[in-house]
Amino acid sequence: MTPPELAKEIGIPRPSAYRLLAALVQDGLGTQLPDGTTSLSTKWLLFGDRALATAAPWFHRDDLLRELRDLTHLTVFLSVPREHRTVCIRRLHGQGVQVLVLEPGGSLPLHLGGVGRITLAFGPEDPGAYLDAHHPERLTSNSLESKNAILADVTLSRERGYCVSDEDVTVGVGAVAAPVLDPSGGFLAALSVAGRRADVIGREAQLVEALQDVASQIGESAATE
Repeated sequence: MTPPELAKEIGIPRPSAYRLLAALVQDGLGTQLPDGTTSLSTKWLLFGDRALATAAPWFHRDDLLRELRDLTHLTVFLSVPREHRTVCIRRLHGQGVQVLVLEPGGSLPLHLGGVGRITLAFGPEDPGAYLDAHHPERLTSNSLESKNAILADVTLSRERGYCVSDEDVTVGVGAVAAPVLDPSGGFLAALSVAGRRADVIGREAQLVEALQDVASQIGESAATE
């Protein structure tokens, strides 16, 4: 936008808009363009990276996530627990569709998606208390909605050590997720691979083996930090 356009959009005096945009450009956070508009610079991405890094200071193994992506050819997610939700701190794009809902910094409720449901099963929140405090929303016809169905999914995930997301967040998309645990069994994060349903459903055994191997290595490396 130009300074007058920005002033009108956010309801500030024009002199303030000129002053603020000039300060952004001076600090390298904005770029003045020949047509009189100002755009944000890529320096803002550093703030995002640093904010995500503080969400999991124990994690320094992007190499393991790249290995998992290259092995499965799917998109890899690492997500950490926050109150009532799980927050994505890493996403490495795989092959295939790019219609996945979760982005770095984004979040999902604990009853949806592979990372959400694994966090509900293994994370710090009590599943019953979570469900008592929240009416589960549905994103697709496959989303778990009833309390009994979600608690049954928690039990199954704990028994198997993983969960399968079959179009419960996005139609046409599947995922497999596993917990990242420290050596004492404490929950650190949820790790998942996701992609086209046809590339996930039917490959669960292979994907689970790869997921659990990488999750174990991440958990062990966290203990040495």
